[in-house]
Amino acid sequence: MSPATGPGGRDWESTFADWTGRASDAEQARYDWTRNAINDALSAFPNLVDHAFKVYPKGSYPNFTNVVRDSDVDVAAELTELYLNDYVGDAEGLGLEDVGGSPYQGSYSLRAFKDDVQEALVAKFGASAVVRGDKAIHVHGGSQGLAADVVPCVTHRTWWGPSSFQEGIALRSDKAPLADIHNYPKQHLARGGEKNDRTNRRYKRVVRILKRLENQMVKDSVLAPVPSFLIESAVWNVPDLDFLNPSTWTGRVQNTLAHIYNGTRGDDCVRSDDWLEANNIKYLFHPAQGWTHQQANQFAALAWDYVGLS
Repeated sequence: MSPATGPGGRDWESTFADWTGRASDAEQARYDWTRNAINDALSAFPNLVDHAFKVYPKGSYPNFTNVVRDSDVDVAAELTELYLNDYVGDAEGLGLEDVGGSPYQGSYSLRAFKDDVQEALVAKFGASAVVRGDKAIHVHGGSQGLAADVVPCVTHRTWWGPSSFQEGIALRSDKAPLADIHNYPKQHLARGGEKNDRTNRRYKRVVRILKRLENQMVKDSVLAPVPSFLIESAVWNVPDLDFLNPSTWTGRVQNTLAHIYNGTRGDDCVRSDDWLEANNIKYLFHPAQGWTHQQANQFAALAWDYVGLS
């Protein structure tokens, strides 16, 4: 396949090859500083020293699918002394005693934990650098660190039987404190690594290509911004052979955009096992998501034309 040309006769094969790279050493250093500073802030805060929690990055940075200025650093602050449990399928009707658990004896809540996390971040970074959002607490970037979203959450388990469960995290918004939002950062990391290995390291490189392509299209006013995680998850659903068979990056991008476009043209992709988040657990398209399949379809169509594929 000869290199596609687009606006200004651009050599897209060379551009795509350049766009496969990971973040620079300088950005990685700022990421490391940000992650460590947040961990230090929470670990040293007096109100938190008697509680069990862990702090770890999630999302595009630990998965190495981040691109410069594409997204903030996502950091989970997971309260581990308190579990939330759901019972589904054969586990319906079971309780803590059936799965070897015991009732929580403390009075500390996820809401109180979020309040303490916010205070800890203010103590570390200053009140002007910290903004409490509905689900996360935003920390502004600076000369040393990157902007970050700290997500207070709690360990969550979905039980299928007395000894069978799936573990993730649950967070709650301030606006709807009784509605849990479930995420699976560990599975996201594991499934992404597995697919990257199966595709000779090409999966994450194509993700970075398309995120940088989206950034360029937004800059050129061709496209409204598309959520980073939507792009990553859409690419995750592309068959492995579509990364392995082409000999060029242009061919791999073409296969990826074609699969996304054709698979999201109708409503069949909503609540479909063929379209899952990159954690391989949650449906990528359903009414509660912050994006739609139409967004994915439009991105694929406009990107195809922008690059000049045929």
